[in-house]
Amino acid sequence: MLTMNVKALIISHMYPNPANPMAGIFVHNQVKALREEGVECRVLSPIPHLPFYPKWRDYQRFPRTATMDGIPIRYVPTFMVPGGWFFSAYGYFYFKALQNEVAELRRQFSFDLIHCHTIFPDGYAGTKLKDAFSTPVVSTIHGSDIRLYPQQSKGVYRRTEEALRRNNHVITVSEELKRDAQKLIAGVEASTVYNGFDPHRFSPTCQKEARDQLGVPQDIKSILYVGNLYKVKGLHVLIDAFARLAATDDQVALYLVGGGPLEGELQRQAKQAGVRERIHFIGRRPHEEIPIWINSCDVVALTSLSEGMPSIIMEAMGCGKPVVATDVGGISEVLQHRRTGFLVKPERPEETAQCLSILLAENEGLAYDMGERAFTESGALTWKRNAEQIISLYERVLIDHKHSVKNRG
Repeated sequence: MLTMNVKALIISHMYPNPANPMAGIFVHNQVKALREEGVECRVLSPIPHLPFYPKWRDYQRFPRTATMDGIPIRYVPTFMVPGGWFFSAYGYFYFKALQNEVAELRRQFSFDLIHCHTIFPDGYAGTKLKDAFSTPVVSTIHGSDIRLYPQQSKGVYRRTEEALRRNNHVITVSEELKRDAQKLIAGVEASTVYNGFDPHRFSPTCQKEARDQLGVPQDIKSILYVGNLYKVKGLHVLIDAFARLAATDDQVALYLVGGGPLEGELQRQAKQAGVRERIHFIGRRPHEEIPIWINSCDVVALTSLSEGMPSIIMEAMGCGKPVVATDVGGISEVLQHRRTGFLVKPERPEETAQCLSILLAENEGLAYDMGERAFTESGALTWKRNAEQIISLYERVLIDHKHSVKNRG
């Protein structure tokens, strides 16, 4: 419960925008929950700025300000380079782009703290803003920013270390990521707060009605993937597993909801495996449509090679659906093997196919029982619960900051 008035400035390059409406939807959902719990929030979101690069042209075309669910957002054009070139300098690029925006915003919105999403680049920029505006900063680690980015170069590694040291507090979306952060910097001030879902939006509904709404046939067994079509999502494994399953079951279909650079490659893989007609590439869909897709399916699948804490796990549980997922990141902290779904090792298409087959078997009550247990256990994983824990951390950081300033004085 909020015991003091808190104004938070949120900085996140992952945030929904007209060029990519699903980008960082989980960040927006958290901000929305914070607002509902009484925290006043403003968002600054760095967006790519390279005027002559055609793939980023859409970012130049939409308005720089917007309001979503009552939350004011400003999109800040920031120098970036395609292909990850100069990535180690992105934290500095973010800071330079944000500095004047923050100064202008502060004249109208006297924020108490800055909350960045990703420890690098955003959290690194946050530490520079902390110095410039004498404001405490916290950063949330989501996964790739601690597990993959520091491997890219010594520069990224060093700046990640610096950001971990200089943030007032670090939030991780799983215990696994907390351990990863503490391997880089022993004793880093970190707390785990799981991502959540909106139980008013993600709840069990009639499968038949959901399928009618989406045009999904009633007489098939449906496997659903929701997310970006990126290499780290291990979709080549899912397609391989599906092909194995489809060879023995002509009533099974796979729906991939999401977009990304691998779509053409995945379609070619599906064609070569002889299952292209049974894999449906749906593309990106509005967030409000995702609960319908989940309720239309029989099982949700996630074959990622690396993860933090994917929201789709909680959303599937909220809809009472079993999940087959790789045991990476913090997934095993919320998905219980053989109780609310199956956990498999990464890059194991045979094992993935076997688990999917068990859940899709005719006259098999296991999928229903797992879904029931998943729904029951999802109650502890809502965005409201997430916001309450974040607020408690905010208040602790602000009290510590106040004492620190007083002692220095």
